[in-house]
Amino acid sequence: MFQQSKFGKLIMPFFALFTLVNIVFITWAEKWDAIKLNHTVIIFGNALLFLLSIFSIWMHLKAVNHKNPSVMVRGVLGSTFVKIILIATSILLYLYFTPKEHQSKLAVIAVMVLYLIYVFIEVRVVVRLNKKKVK
Repeated sequence: MFQQSKFGKLIMPFFALFTLVNIVFITWAEKWDAIKLNHTVIIFGNALLFLLSIFSIWMHLKAVNHKNPSVMVRGVLGSTFVKIILIATSILLYLYFTPKEHQSKLAVIAVMVLYLIYVFIEVRVVVRLNKKKVK
């Protein structure tokens, strides 16, 4: 298995981003809402992305120590598939159940930008993890 402290070190960049985004959107909630950027949608999307990133790192960490290289490929593809399906489902549910006049498409775009930032951090963490395994 893996050590708890190693997992904690790997998720620290995600926790820092999660905390920073929440502080920014909770502190200035009225200002974001005034420009039609629903802060609640962004906070929910941020929480979803944070949890999905933790799940993804857990899958990568589990797969990196396996002797069969195809396990790593399946782990990456599996975590990507799960993330895409859950994010797309969340967006569709939001657009379907929220009345048209209360929808914030800017918030959905902001969450997609957050997704790209989380993926960038995830790739950096996984590459660093794989380099340490090779050495």
